[in-house]
Amino acid sequence: MKDIDWLKTNYLGFLTERKGELSKSMESLYKQECVDEANFEKIKLNVVEIFSTMFSISFTDDPVALKAKYLSFFEKITSPWHLNREKALEFEQEMERIVEDVKIQEADELKIRFEAYFNQMDVDQRCTN
Repeated sequence: MKDIDWLKTNYLGFLTERKGELSKSMESLYKQECVDEANFEKIKLNVVEIFSTMFSISFTDDPVALKAKYLSFFEKITSPWHLNREKALEFEQEMERIVEDVKIQEADELKIRFEAYFNQMDVDQRCTN
């Protein structure tokens, strides 16, 4: 049965795996002296760490409350990133725009993955408590 514990185990496992991939990629890129690319991986890693923490803060045995609270962090955290991106576009600050895009894209991927795991839970587990 895919329940809240299944969700916690699998989503945290995904986040841990993602952090490992990004760390490994970042180290490799630094060794190759690809500093800009390594810095982008570091930015992605920071985003994953932020949302890992937010998941832990949000976790409850009530799936509906967990989903509502965790997804609310995506709006709260990424909202300034979207504003910064718009300002960077307005003032033609390409590097700042790219940084904001990297953060937004990573957060979007995490949100999509969470929702995919959540939707795999048994229907009665998603709607109870």
